[in-house]
Amino acid sequence: MARPSGMTKLDITNVPRELDELIRSSADARHRRILENVRRHYLLEQTGRIDEILAPDMTVAAPVYYLNLDGASRTLRGRAEVLAFYKEVVGVVFACEETAHAITDAGYWFEAWFNFFVPGRTPDEWFRKRQWITMRWPYDAHARLIGERVFEHVDIGETVPIDPAEAITAAEAKKILEPLIRPLPTV
Repeated sequence: MARPSGMTKLDITNVPRELDELIRSSADARHRRILENVRRHYLLEQTGRIDEILAPDMTVAAPVYYLNLDGASRTLRGRAEVLAFYKEVVGVVFACEETAHAITDAGYWFEAWFNFFVPGRTPDEWFRKRQWITMRWPYDAHARLIGERVFEHVDIGETVPIDPAEAITAAEAKKILEPLIRPLPTV
């Protein structure tokens, strides 16, 4: 399960590419709309444009997030609590591996190895925090996010030191991912 150190940088564009393929191959307009929302959400989160995630065309007025991460369980209710959470994690870049996506009328499911790039105490010290995370995102009748259900399997996670050349910084992520952001399609 552990990814050997000394490898090249992980790909942070795979998730939007995979979502693009699902959008192209879906015959269901609602599914495409949800997938476009997920894709935009991923890119906005990774590029630090967190206020846009809570835009009225993307997220309901009172979202509820159930987060089970790092051995702790949190419930976030409403835009203010969700925005505060995103502000806690802004600048944290992650790359996903071994991804699996599912889409239904009820929403979106995703699971993957999340590789978070965490700086150490010096510029030459970096860590990769690797977590297996499963998510379910329900959507309303207008294909707006109702909330997130995020669950980490704590027993198989690990944090390992990595070569700084393997790390992906927030500035790098923004440069790579911001050009991929597009508006949601009109209904």
